[in-house]
Amino acid sequence: MTKKYKIIAGLLLLAVSGIFAQEAVIRELTGTVELKLAGSAAWVNAVRGQNVAVDSVISTGFKSNALLSIGNSIITVRPLTRLAIKELTASKNTETISVGLQAGRVRMDVKPPAGVMATTSVRTPIATASVRGTVFEVGLFELWVIEGSVEYRGTSGGHVIVDAGGYSAVDERTGRVVLTKGMLLASLSPVQPIAFDSFNSFSGAAQEKNEIEIGGEIEFN
Repeated sequence: MTKKYKIIAGLLLLAVSGIFAQEAVIRELTGTVELKLAGSAAWVNAVRGQNVAVDSVISTGFKSNALLSIGNSIITVRPLTRLAIKELTASKNTETISVGLQAGRVRMDVKPPAGVMATTSVRTPIATASVRGTVFEVGLFELWVIEGSVEYRGTSGGHVIVDAGGYSAVDERTGRVVLTKGMLLASLSPVQPIAFDSFNSFSGAAQEKNEIEIGGEIEFN
């Protein structure tokens, strides 16, 4: 079966099962933003309003940002980031978003319509962050949760649930999840102000890691 017919067969199967493919839309961009579209090896300049299908890759340059919308959800692609779109599907009751972070950092604002359950995952070479409707920011080895809770899992196994105001990371060498003291204190005193929640959805990178951590770390088994 040729690639063309495989794609057609896949789309028919999704339609029969009540699951429909979605596309991301570039709502805003600044600076240098490029796309490698599905099935192409060439990079092209992105354009506001452009649709981005599954298997496409988006890349941002220095001091550059892109804002993608997928239904009611928003992905903010930070500077010097490369992001692959892995899965975008929707049905009557569920919405699935899966992306692969190859470099840099992204903010995910996952807000499905009322009555719809969203399943969202961001995979890096060493960790996976999975949620069902929340707001968080993730880099290759780090996670910041702004709203809701995120399951954070390293490649070597073991995971933590990071709640709003929490921060976690993965050891690059071992693939093990690291639980910071800042995260522990946040879980013990959830009513305290979130010191690092100063994100702007389109202002570039957030505060640096040393402004977020209270100090020290505990390895999670």
